[in-house]
Amino acid sequence: MSRTRTALLCGLVLSACATVPRAPSVVDPAQVSAFDLTGRVNVRVESKGYPGRIHWQHTPSADDVWLYSPVGSTVARMRQDASGALLITSDGKEYRAADIKLLAREVLGWELPLGGLQYWVRGLPWPALDAAQQEYDAAGRPRLLSQGGWQVAYLDWAPAGVSGLPSLLDLSGEGLHMRLVIEKWKVDDSEARR
Repeated sequence: MSRTRTALLCGLVLSACATVPRAPSVVDPAQVSAFDLTGRVNVRVESKGYPGRIHWQHTPSADDVWLYSPVGSTVARMRQDASGALLITSDGKEYRAADIKLLAREVLGWELPLGGLQYWVRGLPWPALDAAQQEYDAAGRPRLLSQGGWQVAYLDWAPAGVSGLPSLLDLSGEGLHMRLVIEKWKVDDSEARR
């Protein structure tokens, strides 16, 4: 075998071994029952702003939310499950309440509507509240959702590891305004694919 053929054959074998980048999974938001997201968050309450980072793990039975300062130090960790809510501050103090909404108001000074947010963050209305008013973009995705005194504006749907879920949204209601920039979604592809 000539050197040219050998080099060509080696090149073909090596190129066959190269990894091809995977396209983001496309999911149906209504089929996503558990997710893990990371990103940036900016919460404004009255004239005060609280920028930082967020990591949120959601399952049907529990939520774990970590809030970080812009430089990455832990500000608070919140957990909610069937036994109630727990908030641990950066100095190690623990606070407990019936749910995270009450706990965040008592400790952080603002409410975190986690019950609704787990749906709104996926572009869905909260089933526990009355019907939502929704507006859609040209692609049929939610552009604006109003429900229970809260408004959610969906500003971008660029894939953040998963296609079919929003990547930038604004939430406002009850004196709070929050911008959430989702940098990475993780979901169980087997249950959520379209």
